[in-house]
Amino acid sequence: MDVPDWITTFITSYASGKNYQSILSPYGDDLELLHAIKEGTAAVEAVAITDTPAAGSPYGIQVIRGDPASILDGCTRLFDLILLFSPLDQRNRTPGPITEEETGNHPPHYDLLSASADLLSERGALIAIIHSGFFLNTIVGELSQSGLFCEAALTLRLEPSPQLQEEEQMLIIIRRGEREMIMAGELTPARERHEILIRNLTLQKNGKRPELGYFIRRSGYRSLHEILLEEQISRLAEEHGTPRVPFSGITRSITTGACGTLQDAGRRIYLPFSPAAPPVISHEDLSVPPSDAACILLRPGTVEPEYLIHFFQTALGRDIRELVMRRSRTMQHFASTLAETEIYLPPPQIQAEVIAINASIESARDRLRSIQRELWMRPKSTRSVLGKLERLREGEGITEWMETLPFPLASIIWIYYAERSPAKKVGHLLNFFEASAEFIAGMLLSALDPILRDEEIDLLDENPGFRDIYMNATFRSWIILCRRSGRQVRKKIAGDGGYEEMERLFGNADREFIDMVTSKRLFALLDEVADLRNDWKGHGGITGERDDEEQLATLERLLERFREGIRDHFNHIQVILPGAAEYREGIFTCQVQSVTGTRARFQGMTITSLIPLDAGSLYLYSGRGGEPMKLLPFFRLIVHPETGEPAWYFYNRIEGRRVRWISYHYEAESECEEEEEEVYEMLRDLGLITGE
Repeated sequence: MDVPDWITTFITSYASGKNYQSILSPYGDDLELLHAIKEGTAAVEAVAITDTPAAGSPYGIQVIRGDPASILDGCTRLFDLILLFSPLDQRNRTPGPITEEETGNHPPHYDLLSASADLLSERGALIAIIHSGFFLNTIVGELSQSGLFCEAALTLRLEPSPQLQEEEQMLIIIRRGEREMIMAGELTPARERHEILIRNLTLQKNGKRPELGYFIRRSGYRSLHEILLEEQISRLAEEHGTPRVPFSGITRSITTGACGTLQDAGRRIYLPFSPAAPPVISHEDLSVPPSDAACILLRPGTVEPEYLIHFFQTALGRDIRELVMRRSRTMQHFASTLAETEIYLPPPQIQAEVIAINASIESARDRLRSIQRELWMRPKSTRSVLGKLERLREGEGITEWMETLPFPLASIIWIYYAERSPAKKVGHLLNFFEASAEFIAGMLLSALDPILRDEEIDLLDENPGFRDIYMNATFRSWIILCRRSGRQVRKKIAGDGGYEEMERLFGNADREFIDMVTSKRLFALLDEVADLRNDWKGHGGITGERDDEEQLATLERLLERFREGIRDHFNHIQVILPGAAEYREGIFTCQVQSVTGTRARFQGMTITSLIPLDAGSLYLYSGRGGEPMKLLPFFRLIVHPETGEPAWYFYNRIEGRRVRWISYHYEAESECEEEEEEVYEMLRDLGLITGE
C-alpha cells in the first residue's frame, strides 16, 4: 500500500533512541519506504520479503523473493522492528457491522501478522496498519497467550480514496511482554501531535484530549470514535438536563422481530439497528426488515412510547443509538447491548408536558398547511389568508431570528427591518439574498477545499466559460458555486465515508446543518430571487410606490421561506474570530469572539482546539469538539478605527491582485480595495479564475 510520509515520520520518531538494529518488512514491495525508515532509525540491516520479480538489492536492503508466509515459517532469527503494511485488497473489508464469522476466522494478513510477531526481539516492536475489526478477532487473545501485547491503536486520518472502503484504519504497535492497557488515539499529518502521542505513550498517561492518547483496558477496548461519541453524549446529556436511566429499567423485554400481544400495542416500539432508520410504533411502519430491528416492550409508568420515539431522533438519541450499534457490532448482540446502555429521561409528568407541547406545535403546523390549502383553492382570498397567517405567527418576530444568524447576514436583515422606505427595503433584501448565496458558497468551499485539492476536482469543468466570471462575481455565480459544491458534499455523504467525514470538514457541524447548507430547495429559492431581480432591473425606469410595495411583499414571502429553510440551525454553529491563545500539552485554549447577531460588540468566549487558530482569520465553530473550520478568504471583518464599529466585507471582484470588497451594512465605508495575493491564489487554485 502507499504509506503517507507522515506515517513514516511517526514511525521513525517512535523508534528514535531505541537503538533498533534490524528491520523486517514481510510485505516488502515499497523499498523506498523501507529505506527511509532504515535511514531515519539508523538501523544496520533491513530485510524485505516480496513475491514481485525484480533484480538486485537497492538501498542496501536484503531482498528475499517468494511467498511471505512460507519464508516466515522457515525463519528463525529475530528482528527489532517489523513493518506490516498489507495490500489494500487483503487489509480492506466491506463497511458494516462485524459478523460473527469474522470474529473467529483469520484473514491471510492476520496469520502473517501472527507469524511476524513471533520473530520480534525482546525489546522490539511490530507496527502494522489494520482495520478496526482487529480487536474483535480471536487473534488478539492468541497474541496475548504468546506473550505479546498491543501497546497502541491509533486511528489514522487518511484521505478518502475509492480503493479504501473500510470505516476506520488503525496503526497498531505490538510488543513482547504483558500489559493490560492499550493507548487509543488519532494519528494525523500534524508532526507536533506525533511528539505528544509518543510522550504520552512513554509516560503511560492520558492526553488532554482522547485524540492525543487515551488508555483503556484491552478487555474493554473501544475505538477512538466510540470514545469521542461517549464524550459527545456526556456534553449533550448535560445540555439535556435530565437524569440518566438504565434502559433495562424501563423495558420488559427486548427481542428481534415482532413481539408481544395485542394488549401490548400501547407499550411497544421498534428500534432499527441502523441509526439512519427511524424508530416506529408499529412493525408495519419499519423502513427496514423486522429482523433488523429490536422490538421493545416498555414497563408501564416509566416512559411514554411517543416520547421515546422522539427522543431517539434527537442529536443525543442518535448518538446513543450509534454507540449501541458500534458496541454491539452484530444484530445478534443488539438486544443485550441495548439492555446494558443508559438513556436520559425526565419524570413522566414532564414527558407528558413535552408531548402536549409537541402536539400544539404539530397542530400549528397543520393549521399552517390548512391556510396554505385555502390560499391555493381560493386565490382571491389573500386578505383573509394573510390575516389568519398573521394571527398564527403572532409573537414569532423576525428580530429574535436575526440574533441567531451570523453577523454578516444579521446586520443586513437589521437595516432592512429598521428601514421604512419600501424601495430601500427591497434593496436591502436583495443584498441579503446575494450575501447569503456568497456566504453559503464560502462555507461549502472552505469545507471542501482539502478534497478539491487532493482529488483535483474542478467545480466548473462542465462550464469552463464560467471560470472568469468570478473576476467580477455576480449573484448567479455564487448560486452556481452553491449548487456545484452542494453536489460534491452530497456525493461524499452518499459514499462510504457518509456524514462522518463531512461533519469533521465542517468543524464537527451536525447533520442537520450540513443538510441545510446543501439543500437544493434553498438553492432554488436563491435562483428565484436572482430571476426576480434580473426581471425587475430589465424593465428599467423609476418604480412607483405601488411597484415597490409589490416587490417588497414578494421578497418578504421569499424571506419567510428562507427562514423556514434556515430555521435555528445557526444556534448550534457560529462564526468566530480568534484572539490570544495558550498552548499546553497538545491543546490550544483560545479567546475568541462570536461573530453573531446584530450587535456591534461581539460576545467573547473561551474554546479549546487541537489546532492553532490564526488571529485575524475567521472560523466556523460548532462547540461539539473537533477542529474549527477555517473560512477561505472570501470575507473580511474590519473594525474601523474612526467609528470603532465592525464591518463585514464580501469579495466582489479582482483585477490583477487588486480586490474590491463590499459591505452591505456599513454605510460609512461600503467598499474598499486592497492588494490581496492570498485571495488571488485562492481563486486560481479553486479554478474560479484562470490566473496569469
